[in-house]
Amino acid sequence: MRIMRIAKAPALAAGAVLAACSSGGSQSAAGSAGAGQGRSPDAQTAAIVQCYRTHGDPTFPDPVYDPSDGRWHFATSPGSAPASTRQACQHLFPAVNASPPVPQAQFQQLVRLAQCIRQHGVASWPDPDPDGAFGLPPSLQKKTPAYARAAQACARLMPSGGLNVYAAS
Repeated sequence: MRIMRIAKAPALAAGAVLAACSSGGSQSAAGSAGAGQGRSPDAQTAAIVQCYRTHGDPTFPDPVYDPSDGRWHFATSPGSAPASTRQACQHLFPAVNASPPVPQAQFQQLVRLAQCIRQHGVASWPDPDPDGAFGLPPSLQKKTPAYARAAQACARLMPSGGLNVYAAS
């Protein structure tokens, strides 16, 4: 089982742009292009990262390049930033949810997975978001023996690509 810390959010579809809004300064989002083999994130992603850093989340991380899909993704969910930061930058996100909900069959499998994990000792495990991500409360953000046992018991329901999780407040 692989747990990914990259969260799907409306901004994921924005995917990749840091060069447009980085202006010298300390650490620009475009500075991590080495991970993308010389590629830079798209302008919309760059603008979002810069906005988050300017409006209350100065340590918001650079996006990461995923060679398996050829796109840039946020290293942490933009939804995990302070509410004031999200509100200040919401205009940069696409009007239409760029990360459409997962297909119904896949979503139902994730719901069954959540139920299974709860039944096997992790009572506070959340249901998935419409996009198939699990927003984990602080109490679940560290791997515990109870989670390891539940994950093993529910392995048949785990998606082949791993879980999409993010830190929920």
